[in-house]
Amino acid sequence: MHAKVTNRLVGGCLAVVAAVWLAVSVKAQTPNPAVDTAMRRAERLHELGLRRAGQGRYDDAVAALGEAVRISPDYAVAHNDLGYVYHLSGRYDEAVKSYQEAIRLHEGYALAWNNLGMAYRSSGDYRNAVASLRRALKIRPDYAAALYNLGNTYYKMRLKAEAVESLLNAISLDRAYVDAYISLGSIYTESGSYVAAVEALNKAAALRPNSSAVYRGLGLAHQKAGRLHDAIADYRKALSLSPDAEVWNNLGVAFDMLGMRGEAVESYRKAVGLKPDYGEAHYNLAVTHLRAGERDKALRQYAIMKGFAAELAEDLFGLINRDRILSAAQK
Repeated sequence: MHAKVTNRLVGGCLAVVAAVWLAVSVKAQTPNPAVDTAMRRAERLHELGLRRAGQGRYDDAVAALGEAVRISPDYAVAHNDLGYVYHLSGRYDEAVKSYQEAIRLHEGYALAWNNLGMAYRSSGDYRNAVASLRRALKIRPDYAAALYNLGNTYYKMRLKAEAVESLLNAISLDRAYVDAYISLGSIYTESGSYVAAVEALNKAAALRPNSSAVYRGLGLAHQKAGRLHDAIADYRKALSLSPDAEVWNNLGVAFDMLGMRGEAVESYRKAVGLKPDYGEAHYNLAVTHLRAGERDKALRQYAIMKGFAAELAEDLFGLINRDRILSAAQK
């Protein structure tokens, strides 16, 4: 009976950026008061849209930015930022169209190419995501955020060597790129390169000592490497910074591996308290009860899990009844 450790990529936040301004070389033109008035209004709506987005009022932000580009259809920055708000809202197809319009207006707009890549990635279109991010980097080779995004996209595609190369290139451009160190550490952990993972994550911890994501990653790397006491210290540090059901679950697994049953049970209970439909934590709690001969308690976890983790619940039911099945077969 094996406890289940939650192993997810941490620090994989998207570097999607709303533009504040874009310096575009344009030819001097004869002033046109009507055009100037319309542009000033579009700029005010653009600023309003970004403020609303910052407040989480995405529908209002879309309305303001949409009106800005209606008034001034050639306003590339506003098209990019409209795409950004669509992206934040989970409206990825509309984000793609807005970024594409920004790029049509200004083909060398590296930021819009980066953001287009992230919209494609969020929608699961990794091939176009890579192509867009590569275009951003062709325009701007020192674009560390695009390299970071490319690395995480390669990771999504299970191309770990390419992911590591891109992340290392991002770090070579920005030695303080904490999220790149975190993603790198996660990939190294998954690949079994635990020493390299700990090294990368320790660099992240030195740069961002109050990041729960860093200590969550360190805990997993230490746990996978069998350094359970170090893992427990890391998980406790992560939890002191931010409550997290997955960290509580993994802390429970570390306690389980050390035979510290009481601490394991308490950790799993904390995990399901924060996330009641967390199937892995319910499973681990049930297995811990089974090891102690507490079959009724394990069955209670099975009954809870059936509604939201049916497959895992059936695996658990098989474990609960394994001894009885074996005993009946021997008679």
